Amino acid sequence: MGSERMFDGKWVWIWNWRRCDGGDAARVAQRLKTAGCAGALVKAHDGPHWFDQGRPWREICRALKSFGLRVAGWAYLYGHDWQGEAQRAIETIHYGEADAYVMDVESEFKGRPDVAEALCQRLRQGVGQGFPLFYSTFAIARYHQQFPYAAFERHCSGTLPQVYWNAFRWPVDQALGWTYEDYASLGIAADRIFPVAGAYAQGFIAYPSAEELQHFVQSVGERGSKGVSYWSYEHMDEVRWQALAASPWPVEGMPWTGWTEETEELRQEIARLRRENQELSRQNAEFAGRIGRGIELGRDMLAVLQGEA
Repeated sequence: MGSERMFDGKWVWIWNWRRCDGGDAARVAQRLKTAGCAGALVKAHDGPHWFDQGRPWREICRALKSFGLRVAGWAYLYGHDWQGEAQRAIETIHYGEADAYVMDVESEFKGRPDVAEALCQRLRQGVGQGFPLFYSTFAIARYHQQFPYAAFERHCSGTLPQVYWNAFRWPVDQALGWTYEDYASLGIAADRIFPVAGAYAQGFIAYPSAEELQHFVQSVGERGSKGVSYWSYEHMDEVRWQALAASPWPVEGMPWTGWTEETEELRQEIARLRRENQELSRQNAEFAGRIGRGIELGRDMLAVLQGEA
């Protein structure tokens, strides 16, 4: 399986292992497989520090894999010690034997494309170009224009946007429609998008209904994405698990994906050129800004000289 297809199918996020059926790998695996899931995303570290899961992350990974599931590591990253964060991620992948890795990157990276670039470059140096490396962040990009999407897109195999319509208090279709629209404007194709549903309730945020969750899966498949995931195992009640199990994948009506190898290479090349064009536009805007500041400085100096004359 190519790195860009790692998150095909249905996945569930795991935050606190001990709160997931008491950390019993057999029960966790049974629940996931009964729901038709391909794998789980298990938290490995928080920033540059290991996250206490009650047992070594590698043991959790191996246990779930023994039941035929795929296992990805993930971490919330802050960018303050990006070298340390990159090292923990590399260790999760190599020593922890993760099948994939997801960077949960949010507000801390806004306005810091240089940090995002440095982090991703270091990760790619450590794990190679072919490893399934993904990022998860804001779904509605128009509200987060300072987030460095382009830097993560240059180095990642795809993205898992957090489409928490229950937290937005929006209809499912509006949340998904704006997500795909905004990501398309950034040059991100639907088959690189693996949306995350907020299958949780917290404070004033209510659970999404079973009907909403099933509609979410159907709509994601029809829009051309190859997989979905759910936040999170410990938050889901029996109604949400039943809705997950009742949502078949692949869904009926998914776009035809029988691309030839040549066509797939062409599509990837187009996506690469789009990302390069975005970067050139950014550089041109930065250069134009420097010219503008230079002209202003020249005018100020001329005014000073004229005043002295």
